Amino acid sequence: MKRRLSLGLVIAAALAVAALPLRAGEKVTVTGEVIDSACYIKMGAKGEGHRECAQKCADAGIPLALLEDGTNKVVWVASKADAESPNKELRAHAARKVTVTGEYAERGGARILVVESVKAAA
Repeated sequence: MKRRLSLGLVIAAALAVAALPLRAGEKVTVTGEVIDSACYIKMGAKGEGHRECAQKCADAGIPLALLEDGTNKVVWVASKADAESPNKELRAHAARKVTVTGEYAERGGARILVVESVKAAA
């Protein structure tokens, strides 16, 4: 009985730790397609055939985001510099796969990847 209780506590503790958000300052790498957030969310637009539209939308101020490989989750991004859009760094990669390195910031249930570097994915 004690062994089961101990095992249960160990499993519960492991699950609780796994559910914790990433700590501030923890570097992450995310690979995915650069998407135009509005067209993707409204109509599922992505891929090379949507490249020109995604770039025009980025120029108009619509946020670019990442469609994460493997999870198909939309990852919202922010520039490391204050009052600067990450579109500047991502526009050239619209509709293409990139690897982004940065840190997650999280507040009030919202999460955003603060971009430190962007490179074309292999």
